[in-house]
Amino acid sequence: MSRKSLDLTLEILKSLDRAHSREDILRALLPRLSGFGIEYIISAMIPQNRLPARTQKNYVILENTAEEWRRHYFSKGYMYQDPVVQATLRSTTGFVWSEIERPDTLDARARQVMGEAREFGLGDGFTVPLATLEEERGGLTFAGPRLEISPGQHGVLTLLASYVVGQTLLIDGGPTGRRIGLTPRERESLQWAAEGKTDWEIGELMGISQHGADFHLRSARVKLGCVTRTQAVAEGLRRGLIV
Repeated sequence: MSRKSLDLTLEILKSLDRAHSREDILRALLPRLSGFGIEYIISAMIPQNRLPARTQKNYVILENTAEEWRRHYFSKGYMYQDPVVQATLRSTTGFVWSEIERPDTLDARARQVMGEAREFGLGDGFTVPLATLEEERGGLTFAGPRLEISPGQHGVLTLLASYVVGQTLLIDGGPTGRRIGLTPRERESLQWAAEGKTDWEIGELMGISQHGADFHLRSARVKLGCVTRTQAVAEGLRRGLIV
């Protein structure tokens, strides 16, 4: 992560930490991400079982798309035809929409969903799949008519996505003011995770087994109240536990 990207990330994380509502979260994000062409934030969990269209909207965590598009999307039951949703269920890393919009990969219904989305300014996007400790699947999308993001910036958006979802759920669940204390091993493992190291690499660097590295990272994640490793890294950065 470049110094400029790190500074932007920390600025956004600090602003998100002061958020008390979904509107605050959107205000913390959109002005700072406008340079990437990002105008919309959409986050939702994806129910495992097919649900009636009228109940699908209850799984939305955060979004600021046009009311007309929201009504249209859910009245048509598009969640299960949406190729972005399907790719989110298949993927473990962030992806740009152009990767899934190849003509040979979309059926007529999926092309219809994407075509209608473009009419509402959702022509391009970067989606980050997320999963909870209970193995629920969901994701967060940064979208706009045309995004200007490089592959090197995907990591920043991935980190922000995880933290945004965590903060939104925290707002729903109420504030917490507990002080966090990590052991030296937990802090070190989290620092290496922030550098993009795998469990095996962290174990080698710390002189412990891969399972030992995973144990320390899981412990740090639980203490920080995070559901994913990426969110734990973001929380560690925000609290100054890692740099």
